[in-house]
Amino acid sequence: MAKLSELTANEDKRVLCLGNEAIARGAIEAGVQVFAAYPGTPSSEISMALNAAAPELGFYAEWSTNEKVAMEVAFAASISGIRAMTACKHVGLNVAADVFYSFMYMGCKGGFVTVVGDDPHCFSSQNEQDSRWLGVSANFPIIEPSNPHEAKEFTKLAFEISEKFEIPMLLRSTTRISHARADVQFNKYESNFKDGEFEKTSRFKCLPAIARANHPKLLEKIEKIKEWIPESGLTVVEDCSDNKFGIITSGISYAYVKDALKELKLDVSILKLGMVSPLDEESIIKFSKDKENIIFIEEVDPYLEDRISALLIQNNLYPKIHGKCSGATKRYHELNYRIVAEALSKIIGGEIPSVAEIEEAVEGTKEFIPFRPPLFCAGCQHRAAFYELSKVVRKNNGIFSSDIGCYSLDPWVTDTIVCMGASIGMANGFARVIKDKPIFAIIGDSTFFHTGLPALANAVYHKANFNILILDNRMTAMTGFQPNPTESIPIEDVVKGMGVEYIVEFDPYDFENGKKTIEEALKHEGPTVIIMRKICANEWWRTQRRKGEKIEVYSIDPEICIACGTCIVQYQCPAISWSLDTNTKGKKYSVIDPSMCTGCSVCSQICPVKAISKVE
Repeated sequence: MAKLSELTANEDKRVLCLGNEAIARGAIEAGVQVFAAYPGTPSSEISMALNAAAPELGFYAEWSTNEKVAMEVAFAASISGIRAMTACKHVGLNVAADVFYSFMYMGCKGGFVTVVGDDPHCFSSQNEQDSRWLGVSANFPIIEPSNPHEAKEFTKLAFEISEKFEIPMLLRSTTRISHARADVQFNKYESNFKDGEFEKTSRFKCLPAIARANHPKLLEKIEKIKEWIPESGLTVVEDCSDNKFGIITSGISYAYVKDALKELKLDVSILKLGMVSPLDEESIIKFSKDKENIIFIEEVDPYLEDRISALLIQNNLYPKIHGKCSGATKRYHELNYRIVAEALSKIIGGEIPSVAEIEEAVEGTKEFIPFRPPLFCAGCQHRAAFYELSKVVRKNNGIFSSDIGCYSLDPWVTDTIVCMGASIGMANGFARVIKDKPIFAIIGDSTFFHTGLPALANAVYHKANFNILILDNRMTAMTGFQPNPTESIPIEDVVKGMGVEYIVEFDPYDFENGKKTIEEALKHEGPTVIIMRKICANEWWRTQRRKGEKIEVYSIDPEICIACGTCIVQYQCPAISWSLDTNTKGKKYSVIDPSMCTGCSVCSQICPVKAISKVE
């Protein structure tokens, strides 16, 4: 990742950085003055970079409690004449939807940009939602960069477009743009920060009469942007003499197209759209007029294909259409140059170089690569908490609605995972229809403040009988250890203030006490709240290393170990593995990697033969 000094340096230079860092630098060069966001992969590094840069450069940046709040913070700055930005992942845009559907009618004064990170292939998300649909349904103008340098430049351009037309902008990135590393040109900038000035006007009151008047004005702005796009430079045409085929694409898909054509040794005309809503209809029609075949390459949905196909028919153009609807590419998962090359080869022709040698080499290594599903980190307190739950209330005896966070990795008890805050909301529903089983809602500290509070209020108000387990590891760990309100606002005080009568707290590393605490909570009518509190093991471990502190770790006595698998197979600690020591006549036993052990001690507590003990 780029250094903070590189991200904030006011000079012309080329820097190797992440796409997300390039977006952050674009915001800095554009003079962003207020930034607010909630962490969410693949967008988190934008926020991390701007939060780090803010104290040095003198603008305001915050980690907000959720995406809706973040967008409201930034929008208030924008209508006060200040350049403002927010960033979120695709499902985070859903949380903010209530805001942006309304403020699009109002428009803005200072430039306002929302960056959304889509996640094709669900690398770190619960769905593959294509945010272009959400943006266009709210009448957002949407721009989509195709590489990290373009991401930086498009961010700057988004602020300019926003102020030119007094309209909020949506910049769509994807995981491969956000997390790609590239050589990006940084430029000098001027930060003309100023105090906000809010003009009292009915324009920003989203009441029915005012909304009715504002809607036609919004559509007029969209039409003006349509007229302006051809001169904006956002549309790029790469033409060739052969008009039999033409490819229309945008974003990272353009890079796949270029690599695929190079591999196939083909020369095909390409139309790359930098703005995907509204569409550059003039350039699209001009490009398509003499083409016999139009091929759409895009992620994830056939968004361009659907809209442009309709546009062509409206203009009496009938080329043969190839895309997701025809089966040229799939309507799910991300693309890569190989998938695109295979699709183009079937449609246009061209021979794809063999990868038999590569495939053979990969096959030859499979026997050496162990099956390793996603796991909790070594020493993770969530593993201890869930293992305690599994011992107290077996899965077939309880209903467990969990939430979004590190604890989504639970292999023992979780029944449902839907979206942030849904654990408590769904437990409210389970409590109304399941009468013969205990019900648990499992939620993290950051998620509790994000969207857990309204559902808890509902549970208290309606006296729902279920148990809420709040896993407090003192940070937003899954997205990169960002801070959250837990340190400033004690969860137990919030819960008590909302009317919960039975509240207990315990250290999940204290295994037997944890089981007893859960068993005791089951005797009480809900809603009950159990707070499992322990700082994230990774963060604790790094802190100890920075301080130069000794870490007490654990080891296994091979003479006592009976290879029962409790620590490896059941508890699944990644610091523990099997060993075969020839000095013990081939006896199988467990060993602990001291470089991974955090000294949590849980393995020693659950070992049935007490073969595990502490060492320094």
